[in-house]
Amino acid sequence: MRRHPLALLGAGVFILAAQAILSQVVRREPFLPSPPPFSEFPIRVGPWAQTQEIPLEPEVLEMLGPDDTLNREYQLAGGLQRASLFVAYYKTQLRGKNAHDPKVCLPGAGWNPRMSRVMDIALPGSGHVFPVNYYRIAREDSEAVVLYWFQTPDGVYTFEQQLKAHRMFDAIVHNRTDMALVRIVAPVDQGGVGAADASAIQLAQLIYTQMLPYFPSKENNGS
Repeated sequence: MRRHPLALLGAGVFILAAQAILSQVVRREPFLPSPPPFSEFPIRVGPWAQTQEIPLEPEVLEMLGPDDTLNREYQLAGGLQRASLFVAYYKTQLRGKNAHDPKVCLPGAGWNPRMSRVMDIALPGSGHVFPVNYYRIAREDSEAVVLYWFQTPDGVYTFEQQLKAHRMFDAIVHNRTDMALVRIVAPVDQGGVGAADASAIQLAQLIYTQMLPYFPSKENNGS
């Protein structure tokens, strides 16, 4: 079928424009934020207090390639519930190594999925809601509730595919692709699944807010 000359011309213009935009993105220096180090992350977050800092294995750091990490255990006041918090932070996603979806990593560590869904978490008093992955896992006699999300300057994504789909758009339009994988694991203890759910959700509400300074605007960047 013969194509109309105007259609061919339009396609050619589009291709040239796309090539020009991509070449400009490749040439310019991306915006790299200068957030506070995670060593300064609060040891007390609401009613939760840090109980230990957990070093990451060198092979894990090598595989993920983050700019900064946080791996801690927190305990709710009164000792009723504990939870671990892991954060892998990247100043840019335009590198060879990036965060991995926990749904891929946890089964490799022997954890089997019991339930998986996406849920919305509301921030008290603000009206703001953000989505997270809810993942209940089990290994032998242990069970745990996992909440995780990918946090960016433009909001939260729940799937790695969403993150990848927006990566080039953010690079072209905003000249930044900073991101953090945030994961909370609350073991199911004597209080049962309901108590673990409530604790993980409460900690997620607090951690989401604490993560906001790690995504400063270009005007407020501390560099």
